[in-house]
Amino acid sequence: MGESKSNKKHHVSLRLNILFLAVFLLFSALILRLGLVQIVNGEEYEEELKHVSNQTALIDAPRGIFTDRYGYPVVENSLELSVTYTNPGNQSGGDMIEIAEEVAKFITVDTENLRDRDKREYYYTKLEPQERRALIEDIDYSDEDETTEYQRMIDAISDEMIANYSEEEEQVIAIFSHMLRGTNGSPQRIKQGLTDEEAPKLAEHLDRLPNINIQRDSVREYVYGDTLKNIYGRVGSIQTESVDDYLARGYMRSDLVGNSFLEKQYEDVLRGQKAEVVRTNTREGSGPMEQLIEETPGSRGNDLVLSIDMEYQQILDDIVESRVLQNQGIFVQDASSYAVVMDPKTGDILAMSGFQKERGEEGFSNPTGVFQNAYMPGSVVKGASVLAGLEEGVITPSTVIHDRRLEFSDGTRKASLSTSIGHVALREAMARSSNVYMFEIAMRMADFNYSPRASIFSHTKANEVLDQVKYYFHQFGLGGETGIDLPNEATGFASEGVQESGNLLDFMIGQYDTYTTLQLAQYVSTIANDGVRMRPRLVTEIVEANPNGDGDGAVVRTNTPEVLNTVDMSQSDIAAVQDSFRAVVTNANGTASGVSNNLNIAAKTGTAQSFLNGRPTNNLSFVGYAPYDDPEIAFAIMTPDTNVPPSGTSGNKISEKIATDLTEAYYDLQDERNGPEEVDSVVEEVDLFEEQ
Repeated sequence: MGESKSNKKHHVSLRLNILFLAVFLLFSALILRLGLVQIVNGEEYEEELKHVSNQTALIDAPRGIFTDRYGYPVVENSLELSVTYTNPGNQSGGDMIEIAEEVAKFITVDTENLRDRDKREYYYTKLEPQERRALIEDIDYSDEDETTEYQRMIDAISDEMIANYSEEEEQVIAIFSHMLRGTNGSPQRIKQGLTDEEAPKLAEHLDRLPNINIQRDSVREYVYGDTLKNIYGRVGSIQTESVDDYLARGYMRSDLVGNSFLEKQYEDVLRGQKAEVVRTNTREGSGPMEQLIEETPGSRGNDLVLSIDMEYQQILDDIVESRVLQNQGIFVQDASSYAVVMDPKTGDILAMSGFQKERGEEGFSNPTGVFQNAYMPGSVVKGASVLAGLEEGVITPSTVIHDRRLEFSDGTRKASLSTSIGHVALREAMARSSNVYMFEIAMRMADFNYSPRASIFSHTKANEVLDQVKYYFHQFGLGGETGIDLPNEATGFASEGVQESGNLLDFMIGQYDTYTTLQLAQYVSTIANDGVRMRPRLVTEIVEANPNGDGDGAVVRTNTPEVLNTVDMSQSDIAAVQDSFRAVVTNANGTASGVSNNLNIAAKTGTAQSFLNGRPTNNLSFVGYAPYDDPEIAFAIMTPDTNVPPSGTSGNKISEKIATDLTEAYYDLQDERNGPEEVDSVVEEVDLFEEQ
């Protein structure tokens, strides 16, 4: 019995010793580890303890500027101040609203484009958690409904709940909405362009407005006022439908980008290199937080050298506007005209102008109408119609056709405007704008021999010939994109077939499909350039911004003149059409015989019958080039929706007068240049809600 107790005591003692040994070893390891931490790695961990946060912000750099072909700046950057909010990533919506309420005491923001969605998000943020849940507690959702709970709550906020906000509250909502759009760590603009009164007031109170700052910013300044302002395009917030694309390209949601025309087309090169601001916050033990700010300067974007001659552009604008205002009585409703001048050998757009005036309103410049508005052009396309006939072998330059009224068995009647011209060959047919000559080309291509009151060729045959003729028209750019370096170019109405056989005859004289003024300019440029079709261009060079601001920067890229195609037609046939265009001006009976021979113009006039609000109208067109023997410019003018003149009277010559004026002005500039006329510049206002 004694031995048993002794053995038990021995086992207990052994176990305790083992336990004490294990505890000793664990404490030894712990002490050793603490020693390593404090002695060996102490400094490293102390550094980690000192490093609290490292935040990087990117600040937008000014965009590249635009200059005209002679180096005159036409779009520059105007410096201004913006107020921004930088979300640290851990700020609650309630805190952001409190900041917005404070900021609203010092600045005024635009609320015109405030969305109901913005008001709902503000309303939601102001609610307590239980009030938010109450919004949807009585609503049943199906298992298939994948809408998030947050979205359900936003959707449950009724119009009545957000209907009675005051102007002061809407100011806060707008500021709060801009704050929400920001990316953590990067400044989000709340207002661009602080006034002289707002900036100092806000600056005085920045110490109690966390994450609110005032930063240097820039906005577009148009040196020559509204001249070509629409063509340059707008800069604004990223539009909703483009957000994903821009984010994939490395942009931030808050970035300002080119949203239209040249600003959009050349966004990649105009965009500057952002400045980088790194804020490092450190703390020594329990001491105060210290902040180190390191800034890497950004750089302005690359510059665009335009093909535009600003001095000539101003003159063309004056010509078009004055002619429209002088002839307001000829228009059925609104008055407008469009003109474009280009170099047929390079495709350079030298000037493009449009002017519109609505009844009872002031007129306004609309150069975008040159490539976005399409109209039936009338007889100006007859050069392409004749070349189709020449190439198909149904006529020759010496072919004589009897111009008389055509009558078909279904009652269709077709004739030239003067009813009957008589027997004419190509040169006189073009000079006098014979419609029947063009009709005869189409009928011969359809293997149709006209006889009075005969049945016209079949609908199937008409479409076969239409396809043949369009093959030639497309080579001049009629019916397709011109290729100009601008987005959103219109191509007009391009028929895929005719509704009835007689429409083929209408097509031959420019009274079926519609074309833009730019398409007509490219067409006549191709004729002037011996059948070589050039891509129209507005930008000739992309130039690196010079950081010193003196002298020209290095050329980054040259948009060299680009040949799109050479028409599949013989040079002799093209020469015959060129000669016939010259006859339009020089022939005593030519439709442009009123143009001075001193201008050395080759041209073609056009009148297309159209309708506006059920009322018959005429579109007056004019295309040409000069000098005839060595073209330097080609031009097209379109004046739509004019009154149809009484029978027996001649139509208005407004497009012809514009063509005469612009040619004279071009020649005058070759003798003497004084530079563009100085006008008050226009500073663009950026709409930060523009993406909606």
